[in-house]
Amino acid sequence: MIREPQWLKSYRLLPRQVLLFAMGQFLINLIHSSQFLLLNLFLKQKGMEDPAIAALGSQRFLAVIFLALPAGLWLRGRRLRKPMLIGSILFPLTALASLETVRLGMMDTASACFVAMGFASLLLNVTGLPMTMRITPPHLASESLSMLFASWAASNICGGLVSSVLQTIGNIELGGWRIVFDEYTTLLTLTLVAFAAPFFYAQLKDPEPDPRTTKHWLHVHREDLPVLGIALFPSLCMATGAGLSIQFLNLFFSNVHQVGAGAYAAVGTASNVLVLIAGLMVPEVKRRFGWKGAIIGVQGIAVILLVAMGTTELWKSAALAMPFAMLCFVLRQPMMSMAGPVTSELTMLYVGERNRELISAGNGAIWSGAWWIAAKTFEFLRSHEIPYWQVFLVTALLYLVGTCAHAPLIRAVDGPGGLRSRG
Repeated sequence: MIREPQWLKSYRLLPRQVLLFAMGQFLINLIHSSQFLLLNLFLKQKGMEDPAIAALGSQRFLAVIFLALPAGLWLRGRRLRKPMLIGSILFPLTALASLETVRLGMMDTASACFVAMGFASLLLNVTGLPMTMRITPPHLASESLSMLFASWAASNICGGLVSSVLQTIGNIELGGWRIVFDEYTTLLTLTLVAFAAPFFYAQLKDPEPDPRTTKHWLHVHREDLPVLGIALFPSLCMATGAGLSIQFLNLFFSNVHQVGAGAYAAVGTASNVLVLIAGLMVPEVKRRFGWKGAIIGVQGIAVILLVAMGTTELWKSAALAMPFAMLCFVLRQPMMSMAGPVTSELTMLYVGERNRELISAGNGAIWSGAWWIAAKTFEFLRSHEIPYWQVFLVTALLYLVGTCAHAPLIRAVDGPGGLRSRG
């Protein structure tokens, strides 16, 4: 008889509110996962080159760049369910509009839809982590954050499976109609499923914020400024690096190793199975190896795998180049993703409750701004035929700096006299 691992038992203690939140996250993330897998390939199918794809994709980040910090300041000290619910309705709507405008060739309107999609994503991102911390007992914070990250992996698995199955079918004849299952059909299907997310968010409680949190939306405590700066610097490095490479991995495999959308989705699914398992193991990894092992050690392995994957471009004609690149891809993602719940918990503890909405907004602005700048940089580099492996090397260097930049936060939270909260 198979015994349940000890590290899984603590998940039974999670309150129903966390499970509802995780289900809503899962449905919303179906859009993110399908876009990550297939959006660039769909745009390529429409005749767009790498620079044009990067230019259109970067529009998603414009709203977040300019509105994230004002949104974080305004939401600080307020109830969060209503803005979260609004975001969960707007995000599928704008994602659907983006797809349809591209399909119809209305590219100016498509750019506006991508901006609107970024705004809807902003509402969900700014409220997500603070809401999680409000509805979770403090002793289960690691499990709750890991569950939410695992729901993201589960949505990627589901999105990858749906993509692989639909594109394996190819097309069917139904009542005189010919239905083609391609990138567009898969994106449309998963976007429509995500419209169920608001029903789960609507069932969440709406806890009162900490009464000590100021409701004056323009006010930031002077003593908190260095805290916010130290907390945001790792995100700046990691986001810039990820923006240069991670959002274009499907183009790397398509252009360098001639991997099609169906095969890429299948391999992405395999990787996300490992992400799901690794995500659920995060609390146990943190207990055994501490903050340093769970963040610096794990991300260090992921950086090595990224560099190894990129260098396959130099020997792409070899028979083993594509399988080796795929293996690195499958292993890198769970390693990098495993650190996500730990860095989120570390940051939330470091900045304290009164700054959680603000730090979420700051992270959102940084990730969106960095990805927008990185997308433009990628557009420039690829237009000048800079090889992918050199872009990946820059990403690896930024990742290393960002990984090491977590050390001051770890010392402040877990060192001698460390602060577990900051009121």
